Amino acid sequence: MKFIRLIITVVAFLITTNSFAKEMYEVQPDAPSNIQVLLAKNVTEALLEAKGAYVIIDPSTGHKVTSSLLSKRFLVRAGNAGIKWGEEYPGIHQIYVMPKDKNSSLLLNGIEYNGGIAIFQIKEKINVINDVDIESFLKSTLSPQFPYPLENEVMASIAIAARTTAYLHVKKNQDAFWHIAYDDAGYYGSAIVQPESHVSSAIDKTKNLILVHTKEGQNRPFAAYWTENSAGKTISFQNFYRKDWWSPDIGVIAKHAELIRNESKWNYTVSKKELAQKLDMSNISEINLYTDSFSNKTYALKIKDKEISKDLDFISFQNILGKDLIKSSDIRVLVKQNEVVFSGFGKGHGVGICIHSATQMAQNGDNAAKILSKFFPETYILNISTTSNKKVVK
Repeated sequence: MKFIRLIITVVAFLITTNSFAKEMYEVQPDAPSNIQVLLAKNVTEALLEAKGAYVIIDPSTGHKVTSSLLSKRFLVRAGNAGIKWGEEYPGIHQIYVMPKDKNSSLLLNGIEYNGGIAIFQIKEKINVINDVDIESFLKSTLSPQFPYPLENEVMASIAIAARTTAYLHVKKNQDAFWHIAYDDAGYYGSAIVQPESHVSSAIDKTKNLILVHTKEGQNRPFAAYWTENSAGKTISFQNFYRKDWWSPDIGVIAKHAELIRNESKWNYTVSKKELAQKLDMSNISEINLYTDSFSNKTYALKIKDKEISKDLDFISFQNILGKDLIKSSDIRVLVKQNEVVFSGFGKGHGVGICIHSATQMAQNGDNAAKILSKFFPETYILNISTTSNKKVVK
């Protein structure tokens, strides 16, 4: 039985057998309102702490293993006969720990998380998963990305885009034991969330709103990204990442960013020797760019020395050299005798919402729906709390 179904079983068990079930059900929304985030994979042990009352469920059966009104802090590991967390649970190789009330919380390796924590034993290792409501997940992932306020309608657009991507991961990986890994999502628990911040406010105000793209007769959530400054044109998700996550397959012209394109120019010069060392190559003789025909954005590079060549997608290349040096995918390269000169325009990968242009649109009176329709053509805003699919983006 897959994890997403196991959590439904857990919630159903709590509803029918526990006095605190109604309150817990309100705190732990049923799928797809929840997302399962992998916190640790194939580790020997992890420090799990329950602050306050908690309950432990066996997800394979839905039966309660134990509960307590007292806090507990022990290493959790795979024992010989089953999972061990302070005490051993014989014959039980997966547990789901959840707070018993709103005054309780769970911490893993010192980091506090909303929702429940699932531990799965695989031989002598464990996997740890946080089952958390998507709204809390969004607040955790977006807060460090936007420490300073944006225009309200821009932040609302980003909140809807981020929720859309989260629902994509839930739907795309609905038969898996987790939907996304914490490091891929930039997810670091609930402690960094400020309830009254501009990020939290935008998420609360857009609750239940996602974008959908009609494809093959189905309305599907998709990978909805954003970039700081597209320098005039965006590249579609498919063309940049070379995979289909149900996104629109076209980029758009961002006129506001186009107007300041020359002001966004950047340059970076590096010696061939240093670049070769960073790329784990002996020398650099040639660099070829793979570019999108519409946006002229680079999605991959082929780097050659005299004997071998190395293919890198743009994100991997940028991560090796640093985002502060290779600032955007709108890039050009010149290989000289002893050095390589990179130049480009804008900032970011160039996919999705251009924040610079969106900001100008918001200042000109455009709302979030207008911004989203601009950067994600042929998509619609859907209120997932209702049964009707209301088309509001044209």
